Amino acid sequence: MKAPFSPITPITRIILITLMATLASCEYKDLCYDHNHGSQYNLMLELNLDLDLDVDLEVSEEAHTKIEIPTYMVVAFYNPESGALVKTEYVGPYGGQLHVDPGTYDMVVYSFDTEWTQIRGESNINTLEAFTSDISALKRPQLSYFDREGLDEAPGPIIYTPDHLLTAHMQVEIPPYSTDGQVMTISATAATAVETYGFEVRNVTGIQYIASVEAFVTNQARSSFFGLGEVSQEPATVYFPLDVSIDEGVLKSTFNTFGKLPGESFSYLHILLMDTEGTPFTITEDITDQFDDPGHLIVVEDTVFIPPPQTGGGIAPTVDEWEEENHDVNIG
Repeated sequence: MKAPFSPITPITRIILITLMATLASCEYKDLCYDHNHGSQYNLMLELNLDLDLDVDLEVSEEAHTKIEIPTYMVVAFYNPESGALVKTEYVGPYGGQLHVDPGTYDMVVYSFDTEWTQIRGESNINTLEAFTSDISALKRPQLSYFDREGLDEAPGPIIYTPDHLLTAHMQVEIPPYSTDGQVMTISATAATAVETYGFEVRNVTGIQYIASVEAFVTNQARSSFFGLGEVSQEPATVYFPLDVSIDEGVLKSTFNTFGKLPGESFSYLHILLMDTEGTPFTITEDITDQFDDPGHLIVVEDTVFIPPPQTGGGIAPTVDEWEEENHDVNIG
């Protein structure tokens, strides 16, 4: 008896075509056991963290002057000719195991979990950049208090002071895969890519009448191309608040910067004081030469005089008595 005709359905045809393509793709492929195909680690990165600062911490010992140990580090491998990103890995603060194909690379290591410092341009080592956000809309009107006539400066955008970014950069050559699973070890030291400066205004009369004080440092580098070891040619103004120490009679703080703008540029410090009545007082200092101080200390020696407000008073806050008020509240 002749079997009934059974047409090939569309679904059956798709299955057959897929099966034939799979068999064809495997027909001439031999299994290879000669070397590692990427399933095992072949590189151990050992990181040393340089947490020392050049700034004299006897001047200012606030917590933000310290370099914190990061949670983890980014390890980026770049083509040394084109600069293009080849691979990105992540390790702990002191390194870890990696798998990287054999070849020569520019390896850049950097911390990832900073609060203010951001990273962009990761796709190429030439565009890999650390920067902080602008606060121009909030703070730029305050620069109108300062008379900058005759000053050789370019304020540029006003930016937050950057966090410490731990970085390391070196060229590495990864050898061919080892048949016995041997792991290559690389050691590197990661140090901060920003500079920290201590700061003091030492001779302040009437310090008790100061309600707030802020500082602006001009002609600083806008960002850091840390993969190249260079800073931006774009100028920026770094903003930071100052601490008022009534007991010591000084204004002090620390601030971070990507560095002074390259070239024969001048850096000016603008300080804006507000007394308890809201009257502004300004100080402008040329601090260009102080950036060369080995102790990274910037000092304003000129006497600053804040007169008593017309209504009296000082920096000490006051709290009014509680006044009892009763109100009916409808529920439901």
